[in-house]
Amino acid sequence: MHVKEIYGNNICVSQKPLNLLIGEIEMEIEALTRKVTPKEKRKERVESVVEGLRFGQRITDFQFDQLYPPLARRLSSTHWTPVEVAIRAAELLADSPKSRVLDVGSGCGKFCTVAALTRCGQFIGVEQRPNLVEIAQGISEELAVTNVSFVHGNMADLDWSFFDSFYMFNPFYENQIKSIQIDNIVPLSPDRFYRNVDIVRSKLRLARPGTKVVTYHGFGGEFPAGYHRLKREAIASGFLELWIKKTGRDDFDKLQETKISQ
Repeated sequence: MHVKEIYGNNICVSQKPLNLLIGEIEMEIEALTRKVTPKEKRKERVESVVEGLRFGQRITDFQFDQLYPPLARRLSSTHWTPVEVAIRAAELLADSPKSRVLDVGSGCGKFCTVAALTRCGQFIGVEQRPNLVEIAQGISEELAVTNVSFVHGNMADLDWSFFDSFYMFNPFYENQIKSIQIDNIVPLSPDRFYRNVDIVRSKLRLARPGTKVVTYHGFGGEFPAGYHRLKREAIASGFLELWIKKTGRDDFDKLQETKISQ
């Protein structure tokens, strides 16, 4: 026995037996009504984010932030780098598998994780809050990202000579604004803000020629002598800036040729 199928305003006779059509319909109903367990839903979210970022599809902050626990999710709009910013910053910083990028104040690791899924090179985040480092490590492991790592500690104690590039999303700003402070784990104060900015300036001053720095909303201070801004791009809620420490005159002239309108 055969049945009629309707396509728009057209009616045609299906060549499928009735029992086969009924079986297909039952399978579709089962798929639509199937209860997805939290574990299965989590797996689907992880796969969607990983595949999307690796293959250049648009992943929203809402999609990515769903991977975080509720507390970290609530902090995202203020403290974590937006996905589109992380992707663009990674493009500017990591141009080879040998690139080593340090994220100063990495929080839950959003920049490093997104960057590592979209670019070659090694991305390392340093963060003082152990609970945020634990979240960052857990997410990167769950997403099976191999070119990322996180260090619990103070950026002042790291040897910055190991890195050729740095990323900063105004990492010390919560020292100045009480309303955006994450918690009381780390002592915060205006004095600490200025001390941290001075430490960054000192570290950058000692960096070797050719060092690249990308900031989003700045880092709180002025770059030391020898750094030149090559790019300034409006993105998300602020500006992304690329700074490079001056090399020899010929090398710097070549870099200037790639400069875009500021």
